[in-house]
Amino acid sequence: MKNTSIWRIAAAVFAVGSIIYTTTSSSRSRRESQERHEANQGGSEYEYDVPVEYEQVFEKNQIVPAGWTFGAVWSTIYSGLTALMVHQALPSQEHNPRYQKALPWWLASWTLNAIFGRFFSQNDPQSILISDLTTKFNLPAALGLHQSLEIGKTDVPSPEKYLRIPVSLYAGWLTAATVVGTPNSLLTLDWWKSDDEQDEPVSAGILGATAGAGYFIARQLNDPWYMVPFVAGFSGIATRQWEKQPIVGWTAAALAAAYAGLLAYWLPKEKFHSYDHYVVNEAEVLAGPIETEEPHQAQIARERMKPIEAEGLD
Repeated sequence: MKNTSIWRIAAAVFAVGSIIYTTTSSSRSRRESQERHEANQGGSEYEYDVPVEYEQVFEKNQIVPAGWTFGAVWSTIYSGLTALMVHQALPSQEHNPRYQKALPWWLASWTLNAIFGRFFSQNDPQSILISDLTTKFNLPAALGLHQSLEIGKTDVPSPEKYLRIPVSLYAGWLTAATVVGTPNSLLTLDWWKSDDEQDEPVSAGILGATAGAGYFIARQLNDPWYMVPFVAGFSGIATRQWEKQPIVGWTAAALAAAYAGLLAYWLPKEKFHSYDHYVVNEAEVLAGPIETEEPHQAQIARERMKPIEAEGLD
């Protein structure tokens, strides 16, 4: 077996291990924290499925989404990324140049994911800071992964075309999490003095800036799927703050609606502008990448590839 095959299989195993470790360690800590929370506060409602120390900071941070958001988003991302990791490890993908370029980014991202799971499960202020820093380091890794898989640059056949979507969601969610985590760290360090009257318009302004940056980055990446996690995040903030902090809640709801409208238009198109390359099938290994600017040129490429496929892939 070639070294690249070994590394691809190792990356898949490592990914599954990272997900299992993060899930189980967080689950154990959350269970312990909830028991302590109920004992100390008489069984009051436990809004977040996180350690108590995180919940206390989350309560002060007006741009943290409601608890349901985290479960919905992470379960979707982890399931999709697992499927992608299995696909990239298959023998048929041994010569896939995008998967080969993605290997270092996979290893970096899954390592950071495990570190995040380790510290997100701890009940101490230092862990809040470390988990936030880990998220910030993981964002460049996710964007590097996005670029190495040529999302938004190269149109690829199924199933790779659809298995790349979780990477877009991953990058988008980590972007949103980087914004959300910054006030967590500032509050933990006591560098942000909580003031509901002042914090409300500031938080609404942060949400507006985040929405603008998210749309700009999505267009730069040529990837509408990157925007989807923002809808979940804005919706989660809206449901949490609708009555407690109306300005924040209404702003989040308006941004969620605006993003949903943009996605209704752009998602069916799958891109903001034409791809740079079109990959038909495995024959690209023999013929090299096909550069195109318009979709109709891809059909020309397919016709040109047919004899190559017949001779080279039998």
